[in-house]
Amino acid sequence: GKILAWKSAMDDAPPYQRESSIWSTDKQQLFVDSLLNGYDVPKIYLHDLRGQHPTKVYAVVDGRQRIGTIWRFLRNDLPLADDFRIEPANLPAELPPGVRHPKAGDRFRDLDPAWQLVLKRTYLAVVLIQNATEHDIEDLFSRLNNGEPLNAAEKRNAMGGDLVKLIREIGHRPSFGERLRFPNSRSQHLDLAARIVAIALADRDGDQGVPDLRGKALDAMVKAHRRLGARETGMLRDRADLLIRDLEAVFEPSDPLLGTGGAVVMATLLVRALRRTGVLPPGPIEPATGAGLRAFLAEFDAARRSALDRLDADPALLEFTHLMQHGTNERRSLERRVAILAAAYEGRGATVVVPATTAPGAGR
Repeated sequence: GKILAWKSAMDDAPPYQRESSIWSTDKQQLFVDSLLNGYDVPKIYLHDLRGQHPTKVYAVVDGRQRIGTIWRFLRNDLPLADDFRIEPANLPAELPPGVRHPKAGDRFRDLDPAWQLVLKRTYLAVVLIQNATEHDIEDLFSRLNNGEPLNAAEKRNAMGGDLVKLIREIGHRPSFGERLRFPNSRSQHLDLAARIVAIALADRDGDQGVPDLRGKALDAMVKAHRRLGARETGMLRDRADLLIRDLEAVFEPSDPLLGTGGAVVMATLLVRALRRTGVLPPGPIEPATGAGLRAFLAEFDAARRSALDRLDADPALLEFTHLMQHGTNERRSLERRVAILAAAYEGRGATVVVPATTAPGAGR
């Protein structure tokens, strides 16, 4: 019964945890099946927060899905699986005679009171971590998570450090996600925020080119900037905010043109290139300019798609599509696509210096 008593005092979503629930209903039902049949389940790791947090006593380091599944079943939100059965060899010895055993489709409220008590008294092995630093906990989370594999963004989020905190701050802002057309599942918004921060970092360092935005490069960036300090973090936040405000000036809420993180990155890099060549003036993007940029990007995307079915298609459009599909975040691929976009924008009356052509396939 302690799992229920702990609920209000437990932080089940510390910063290094996943963005959303990962376990499917089938997997949750299998876990409850294991509990009722008395099978061994993995340990739960909790961080002791006593004296460190105003309202929480524990933070879940490993076991969030298991704890959440138990809470869901006890709230009657999860039925037993259609093929659930209690194995005769697994019947608890303390059950009184004549007890109705759990069956497929039962919820907690449907269980015989004796079985409800058995479940509440089920022993869960818990490891309590004390006197650990934030870095120790985040490192332990990354090492322990051996159930549903962490994706690249989730592993990066678990690395910790000042830059990761800034990425979390940006990725969790409602204003950051409101223009995106894709959900924040499996830390997709954090992955995009990391790329925005990488571009801001290149600007801070005076890098005129396009940064490498591949996952390995982002991991290296995070590791190299674990300690930034308040002043440097603030300066980097300001540069990232400028990039985000440009996006807000060009795109609409839940914009169909921003259906992928790659589309957001490409738009950010295009505006950055147009600023550097003087096509766009410094300062906020005016509403008319933003509307014009969005119209251009919509027309370009439509032309690129139609080019796939035409024998007389513009080779640059075909190359752009090819590079989208090969080495999406690799530096040379990004540079060439920005150059193609800038040249197309120049055709609308702008003056853009197009970088030297990269051979087709260089983004592989």
